[in-house]
Amino acid sequence: MINYGRRAEDRRGVASEYHRSRVMSSTPTELIVMLYEQLLADLKGGAMAIRSGDLEAKAVRLARANDVIFELLGSLDRERGGEVSERLAALYAYMISRVGEASRRLDASALDEVAEHVESLLSAWRTVSQEQKQQARGEGLDTSAQVHPR
Repeated sequence: MINYGRRAEDRRGVASEYHRSRVMSSTPTELIVMLYEQLLADLKGGAMAIRSGDLEAKAVRLARANDVIFELLGSLDRERGGEVSERLAALYAYMISRVGEASRRLDASALDEVAEHVESLLSAWRTVSQEQKQQARGEGLDTSAQVHPR
């Protein structure tokens, strides 16, 4: 049989390199957007896995969702963020709790609830990111040279 496409390992390597390049050339705000996008995909994927009875996929998706939430929690600047930072920390703690409950009880609706919160946050961060891009274009700044969080 002739294989005209790339092997699966080659495709994963290319995708991984693309992802790494995208992360390295992103602004801190764009990185937050990417984290929320990944979190939303994992929450929805976890809910689908629960509904279909795929416990292995559920475990993978919810573990990754928790990793993203912990990354978001760890990236908060509590000194400069003030009350907003504290509220986000509380929301992230709630999300971690609900994801854990959903995993233990196989409760897809709990993941749907968390996904609604993430969708709201993602929308707000996308708006901020777009505004920053427009501002940078107006000032002729190169946004790819900004400092990245850890």
